[in-house]
Amino acid sequence: MGKSGSGKSEAARFLAESHGLRLVKTGSICRQIAILLFGNDNKGSTQVLDDALTQIDPSIFLRAALRGIDQGENFIIDALRFREDVAIARDMGCMVLRVVAQPDLCLARLAGRGQAFDPETDGHHRSEVELDDAQVDLEICNDGEMSAFLTRLTSIPV
Repeated sequence: MGKSGSGKSEAARFLAESHGLRLVKTGSICRQIAILLFGNDNKGSTQVLDDALTQIDPSIFLRAALRGIDQGENFIIDALRFREDVAIARDMGCMVLRVVAQPDLCLARLAGRGQAFDPETDGHHRSEVELDDAQVDLEICNDGEMSAFLTRLTSIPV
């Protein structure tokens, strides 16, 4: 878990590749729907979908992303956004990590990949703040060079 732009997906991708894990991408379905409906996958668009679809099932995106995972298959989830997601992950025996980075660095990363993000509105959405006080097994800082971040990730017992 972590804020947008903190490096959650990069950490998950690295860990999946280095440990032969299947990568479960919770946000990809939401982004695909946003592009189809709104023509973009900006946070404002994905958060509108998030608000609507999580009324149906609070963990709708995680459950959708987990479809096709075989019993006993090793996997890593690239993002948890809500308390219900964390409960599901813990019930499945997952270790829960938080990736943290300075807000200005997160904004620069989002801008670098062309993703519009307004800290005054998008940054206060429940998908950004609901897990601020959630218990994690490990917290990793991603404020420096990518090589230092990847080195920190190699020390995680997977």
